[in-house]
Amino acid sequence: MRAVLVEPNPLIADALGRQLGMGKIRYDRQDWAGLEELLQEQGAEGLGYDAIVLGSVDDPARCVAALRAHQVGAAILCLLDRRCVTTTVELLHAGADDVLVKPVVSAEVRARIEVARRRSRGLLSNAVRVGQLTVFLDGRDPEVGGERLRLSQREHAILGVLAAHHRRVVSKEHIYDEVYGLSGADPLDKVIDVYICKLRKKIAEATGGARYIETVYGRGYKFEAPPEHEEAAPTAAPAAARRFPAIPFAASGLHPGCLVAAE
Repeated sequence: MRAVLVEPNPLIADALGRQLGMGKIRYDRQDWAGLEELLQEQGAEGLGYDAIVLGSVDDPARCVAALRAHQVGAAILCLLDRRCVTTTVELLHAGADDVLVKPVVSAEVRARIEVARRRSRGLLSNAVRVGQLTVFLDGRDPEVGGERLRLSQREHAILGVLAAHHRRVVSKEHIYDEVYGLSGADPLDKVIDVYICKLRKKIAEATGGARYIETVYGRGYKFEAPPEHEEAAPTAAPAAARRFPAIPFAASGLHPGCLVAAE
């Protein structure tokens, strides 16, 4: 995950940068003028950031509105020095995804950015159902037909990235950036391939040999259900309907006129 941090105070910027680093978020530091110039030169698509973290800038609502006016789709997280409902409302109306009060904690910053990105991809929950697999984006192991599929930390992280981009091609570089962040602990060329191979094997063993991860040569990987697993699963009945089955009026002994709609 890549972010740009806009914070004019160097001491606060250093503290915020440490939190971003602890959250495995690679980041660049820019002042607002520098970010505007970058936006003018490269455009929204050229920025290449997953998130923009705005600190103590002048007129932050105007900055947020300017970013959205330039069609910037990255998550925008605004940081306030103190809680202010009026400012928070203005920022959200201007297009910010979330507002936090300093000091911030790395895990919360990353989680809030991930939620904003999940919404932008059209994912309404932290569970992605693909064929027989249910992939959880909150750290839990995936399930196959309700049975837990045990994965290592790296395997789970890579599967989560693929699931979040279900049916779309994800480059090896993007997966590496999402999973390893700042660590750079493994060489890029082969480490993703190795974990993809392990994931394919585990998923195939759990699904009767099905292949859920396809290699798109020269572009990356795509995660989707094979044709034989694309049938929609039966929709479970609502909990209330299962616990309290409908009773015909005749069997209940109640007259229909006794029923009053609750407000």
